[in-house]
Amino acid sequence: MTSTAVVTDLDGTIVRADGTISEATIAACHALRAQGIPVIAATARSPAGVRALTELTPHLTLAVCCGGSLGYAFEPASVLWRDTLQSDAVQALLSLVRAELPEAGVAIYDGESWRMNEAYVAIRTSQHNGPSAVVSVDAFAGVAACAMTLCHPTLGPADLVALLTRRGIPLSLSLAGPEIVEIAPAGITKASGVVRALREVDVPADRAVAFGDMPIDIPMFTAVGRSVAMADAPEEVLAAATTVTETVEEDGFAHALTRLGLV
Repeated sequence: MTSTAVVTDLDGTIVRADGTISEATIAACHALRAQGIPVIAATARSPAGVRALTELTPHLTLAVCCGGSLGYAFEPASVLWRDTLQSDAVQALLSLVRAELPEAGVAIYDGESWRMNEAYVAIRTSQHNGPSAVVSVDAFAGVAACAMTLCHPTLGPADLVALLTRRGIPLSLSLAGPEIVEIAPAGITKASGVVRALREVDVPADRAVAFGDMPIDIPMFTAVGRSVAMADAPEEVLAAATTVTETVEEDGFAHALTRLGLV
């Protein structure tokens, strides 16, 4: 059994605002892997989105993708698990969009490709990696999806989450950035995904350390023994973490690993 594992969010934690990863971060991941310490990405990205980080993937053991609903291994490339959104909940969400949020951008992911409406393309500043198609919301019907994302030209993610919560739609809703609500099957979070990933690498959850910067990472913090928030994270994320490190732009991930004695 490996003594510990490092779990890390990607965007805003080890991936900088310009989409790059620093040499210090890559060196730290290389050092962890060289010691036999598994490095697990925990992200809202799809596997294609993780694989796009070509300088990082050689150092990753597993990825918890789509906010926990999909597990992915790199050697060999394989899907470890894939949870799907409940069809009645998806239909309730789409009915709400049609009736009350006609300007909303919606995207749906089936484990292989993204479908999104035109509003989503217009609102979201960065697009998804991998196969995608622009379609009407009506074309989402019948898709066995493992993740969805929602955005709006005037309502922020917190407002959208509040609206969906009031409607009682049984989905897992997370804030992962300034534009987008990440949607996973009910009961699925980064925490549930990380627990599954740690079982795959045979590391007790209380021996793992997790890094993150957004509210979507808070459940993951509760699932591991130690947690590290980036200095520019929202207050609720800072309060949930065991410790705080420098920002991604200041190589906080590498500095924290050094202070923890892992590199």
